[in-house]
Amino acid sequence: MKLLRRLLSLALATVFCIGAAVFPINASAKKAEYNEPYVRVGMYVDAPTLDTRRFYSENISANGFDIGYTAGDEFIKLFDTDEKNIILVPQVNISFENGKAIADENGNVGAYSAVLGSFSSYSSANSAAKSKNGFVAVVKGGYEARAYSSTTAAGVKKSSGGRSVSSPAANGIAVLDKNGKILFSFEDSSRKLALRGKNGGAVNLPMKHRSGNINHYDYSGIFEYTVTDNLLTMSNILGLELYTKCVMSVEIGTNFAVETRKAFAVLARTVPLYAKHKKLGFDVCTNSACCQVYSGLYRMSEENNAIVDATRGLIATYKNAPIMVLYHNSNGGASCSSVAAWGGEEIPYLTTVFQPEHEDGDKWTKVYTKQQFFDHITSRKSFSAIKDDEISVQIVETDPYGSDYITVLSVSDGSGNSVRIETSEDVRSALGFTSANFELEYTANLTVLTENGRVEKRDITGVLTADGYKKFEGFGDGVKTPMGTTVSPDKVTVNGSGVGHGVGFSATGSEQLARDGYSYKYILEFFFNGITLKYPQ
Repeated sequence: MKLLRRLLSLALATVFCIGAAVFPINASAKKAEYNEPYVRVGMYVDAPTLDTRRFYSENISANGFDIGYTAGDEFIKLFDTDEKNIILVPQVNISFENGKAIADENGNVGAYSAVLGSFSSYSSANSAAKSKNGFVAVVKGGYEARAYSSTTAAGVKKSSGGRSVSSPAANGIAVLDKNGKILFSFEDSSRKLALRGKNGGAVNLPMKHRSGNINHYDYSGIFEYTVTDNLLTMSNILGLELYTKCVMSVEIGTNFAVETRKAFAVLARTVPLYAKHKKLGFDVCTNSACCQVYSGLYRMSEENNAIVDATRGLIATYKNAPIMVLYHNSNGGASCSSVAAWGGEEIPYLTTVFQPEHEDGDKWTKVYTKQQFFDHITSRKSFSAIKDDEISVQIVETDPYGSDYITVLSVSDGSGNSVRIETSEDVRSALGFTSANFELEYTANLTVLTENGRVEKRDITGVLTADGYKKFEGFGDGVKTPMGTTVSPDKVTVNGSGVGHGVGFSATGSEQLARDGYSYKYILEFFFNGITLKYPQ
């Protein structure tokens, strides 16, 4: 069947080659310019929950900050500050030490304050606040001058007339300097606080990496803040082309062929327009397992920027809508369908495609003794039911579209315990393997008589029985020979292909097509059947 499938794939590949010269680009894509949309990036993403909320956010800018609010994707400036390091927290009582803030009713920064007066401009409110060593509050309809107070309302005396005490504002945000002093507060619930680097300067956001280290990356654009349940959510708003250049710098680098990078630029530009996180208030997150890596201006190169400019505005669509972009390192010769990887309904442009000339690349092998395999299996959370080392792994089903990615796997032991894993990505995750495209071979190391009459030690995959050749199917599979002895395997070899989930765009597969002279437009159509390149509507 594999041979037949490969011959069919070669025939299909020939058809693709003939069609490559007439691959259509929507007529609107011939325009030199387009109405570039903005992208909202959800920052501070924690894996695997993808929760973007946090208690405080540190922002650093060498030029200081413009402070304002957003009207859609537009920034409306209210005032600016020369402060180079500011920290944003929900307007609650906090303890602030060593540049970090935590919610604390007995903390050293209070949310209660004395109201000195109301003003129509920031400058006049700021002058009044400075006379009392206070700060400005942005409120609905204007500004208030405030005097810094103690941490609780009990520490502020209320006057008999007028509004003299401000209590914590629902969803309000306090902005502090690096020492914890309040610079101003934003308490206008009808608007969203936003900031940007003054004079177009970059904003540095210390971000915790999955390694635990703090990365100091520079970002451009607008930074919008909201508060929910006393936690901050921050979105970075920037133009689609700049976003694409930022993603290119960390997701693909400069070592790939130009046509591969052009194809990738189109895909990177498409991802935020698919807007999978729209209900959460942003288009795309920074988690690579969910969307794609976004580290701001880090490692940006003129070479990749020129490649993005060469494909300016083009996105991949299916039936006039941005496609769901999926990419991986290598499929090993045949991509996996989305149905095989995650189940659900068929996605027409994410079915299996074959690239036989690439199937000999990206092979991987894992070899385990009986004890090593037992240790590996029982170390995986999915196989907690497996109790003894007489393990047998059975490949029950593979991708219905013809790739060899495993969609149903059964693991059992000699005590009758078994685990069934469905979908190829659950198989890959459960086993911790490089991909879900693999075969297992159980072997026993025995002394055998070879065809040339020599006695040698060899790994054999089965033995000759009275009923014919019997292949080992697991460590508990003891096979009797015609001599009456029982032979059991003592080692398993896992032979696999590909790296990653195998769905959609293959980086190394694209490289093969680029080396063969195909354009980025053909490469995209090859991996995503039926798509059209066009400008966003």
